[in-house]
Amino acid sequence: MDNRKDIFPITGMMCAVCANTVEKTASSQPGVISAEVNFANASLSLEWNPEITSPEKIAVTIREAGYDMIVVESEQEAVEEKEKADDMAYRSMKRKTILAWALTIPLSVLCMSHIHFPGDAWLYMILTLIVMVFCGSGFYRRGFKSLIAKAPTMDSLVALSTIVSFLFSLFNTLSSEWFVSRGMDANLYYEGAAMIISFVLTGKLMETRTRHNTGIALKALMGLQPVEAMVVLPDGSRKIVSITDIRPGDLIAVRPGEKVPADGIVESGVSAVDESMLTGEPLKVEKKPGDKVVSGTVNGLGNFVMRAEKVGAETELSRIIRAVRDAQGSKAPVQRLVDKISSVFVPTVIALSVLTFIIWCIIGNMAVGLVASISVLVIACPCALGLATPTAMMVGIGRGARNGILVKDAAALERLAKVNILAIDKTGTLTEGHPEVTGILFSPAFTTDSGDNLNDTESASLFPISRNKLLGIVAGAESNSIHPLSEAIVKYTRDQGISPVSPDSFDYFPGKGIQCSYSGEDFEIGTFIFGKDADAEKFSSAALSWLDEGAGVVAVYSRGKLLLLIRIEDSLRPDAYESINRLDSLGISTILLTGDKLATALHIARQAGVEKVKAEMLPSDKQEYISHLMKEGYIVAMAGDGINDTQALAESDVSIAMGSGSDIAIEAAQLTITGARLSAIPTAVSLARATLRIIRENLFWAFIYNVIGIPLAAGVLYSLGFMLNPMFASAAMALSSVCVVTNSLRLNKIKLK
Repeated sequence: MDNRKDIFPITGMMCAVCANTVEKTASSQPGVISAEVNFANASLSLEWNPEITSPEKIAVTIREAGYDMIVVESEQEAVEEKEKADDMAYRSMKRKTILAWALTIPLSVLCMSHIHFPGDAWLYMILTLIVMVFCGSGFYRRGFKSLIAKAPTMDSLVALSTIVSFLFSLFNTLSSEWFVSRGMDANLYYEGAAMIISFVLTGKLMETRTRHNTGIALKALMGLQPVEAMVVLPDGSRKIVSITDIRPGDLIAVRPGEKVPADGIVESGVSAVDESMLTGEPLKVEKKPGDKVVSGTVNGLGNFVMRAEKVGAETELSRIIRAVRDAQGSKAPVQRLVDKISSVFVPTVIALSVLTFIIWCIIGNMAVGLVASISVLVIACPCALGLATPTAMMVGIGRGARNGILVKDAAALERLAKVNILAIDKTGTLTEGHPEVTGILFSPAFTTDSGDNLNDTESASLFPISRNKLLGIVAGAESNSIHPLSEAIVKYTRDQGISPVSPDSFDYFPGKGIQCSYSGEDFEIGTFIFGKDADAEKFSSAALSWLDEGAGVVAVYSRGKLLLLIRIEDSLRPDAYESINRLDSLGISTILLTGDKLATALHIARQAGVEKVKAEMLPSDKQEYISHLMKEGYIVAMAGDGINDTQALAESDVSIAMGSGSDIAIEAAQLTITGARLSAIPTAVSLARATLRIIRENLFWAFIYNVIGIPLAAGVLYSLGFMLNPMFASAAMALSSVCVVTNSLRLNKIKLK
């Protein structure tokens, strides 16, 4: 039996150490071929031998390790279960943070104000113990687990410093005479432990919030799948069945406005289908017998019967869902800059604390050594270090929101600062996203607009109808059509104040166009045919020029003469050219990726100033191309607005959705541009770079503080009569955090390019 591979949501992970624990636990199970945890989206990519083990068995061992692996029958159930678990985790973290600050603020005020009353030390101890046990329990569980694994993290430092500070204070509460008898103050540092936990909890809450909505994009994609379909039985009767009951070969009736339930072939009937989820193009695609239809696409006004070929997990929509899950699961876990630094910083601080105690013991003053070692742990506690990234991110995200840049994933802002290529979708991103009439050209064979009499044959060389009357007839005919360009023509005439004229007769021929008549005059409305009117060669050259530029061209004929050409296209966004130029000045190359025709793509690219074009691409093609760029070492951002862009958005380093696009693209993206302003993309890049610069400044000041503070805490100036005890170390720690927050607030004033 072949090995099986799937991705399962994991809940309960709070740090990279948790991810490593889950990964090692799963990998050690018999029958597991490979196991890879993605901490960023809390998932486990698992390959196993079904003859030896099963996801249910693996889930049991992971639960024993303290986490949970969600195993359910359907993908939608998995997403829903994970949503519930994430929501509970976020609410729990929020409650802990609020409780921690509610106890820490009065505790700190009382301690630092030196307000004494009977039993004050015991009250401080109880308040601190509540903060540690109820609010900070996760730090101790993860911190000591990582210490045992010989991979200490910031959680380890938080756990050690707060426990030592608490135990030292507890010792002084119970036996204050020990230090007093040796000529030292028996100070209490309960508030230091509580403050450390409160500050770091705040940073963790920010991190948890960025992952709070993981899985919404997949849930939205799954929502595209219809739940039932109308099957045509052998006797000709029709029956509504569940989507799971459809089998290849079944005949399915699809009514106007319904979603296509399976991949298949049209057997009978004519319609126009919205395939924007697949191609990104706004124009509906005409469907006639023999044409392919795809699951999840939306039928227009016509009725048709299709024969199912691929159903369930084999459909194109299911493939897109799997591709998005795989792309998200294949990403490396988000490693914040502070985590890389702390991998060296944390064990170094622990070693310095121990070394400080040993040196003072050798010197012969164990009491000073104990105070100094605690001071080292407290002053080096990573409050400033831990807040360096999330506070800058928080301010940056806030400023982005005020500029119409909604950042869903804070880590994406960090990656956006390093982007050097922007892959950009055409329809709805670089262009407005809806076809409109952009050109009207009448034949010279017309009277002025004052002529409205079809029976007027005053001049045989002139067609006896006004231009507005002709447009009214065209609009009236197109009102009855399901052709993808009809809506644009009807809207244009309505905007021009021209009333539609209902034709006397009407026939629609798929792939060709409309034949209609009005007051005895026959009209043909549809595809431009070069050479059909030999006398209109110069007139026809305009149509050829429009076609070369990728525009749609509707031609109107009567009496064998070409009367009217209508140009229909998706217009470039007004700020597109300026935005591409700004990106270029920021050192970011742009590549246009589109499912549209090459001629159309090249025309739009020339207008926008985009140099490189990849056209006629399916969603999988876009994803593969972005993957190719990333393998070549580029940091790639993808900007799109359609369901067809979801795979590419998931694959890219940074995903950007236009706010006017589909809900699924918006949910899948890490950044959303409200108002669909392209100019916000270079602004977002400038903001990201400014944010990263502030983060580096924060880390620099946090380290300068530690470089100066740690030696003082260790007692290097003790011989000169100066000793930085844990009380001042705790205050200095708080001051460093204030400095970091103040520096982060500068982001609100920095001028963006």
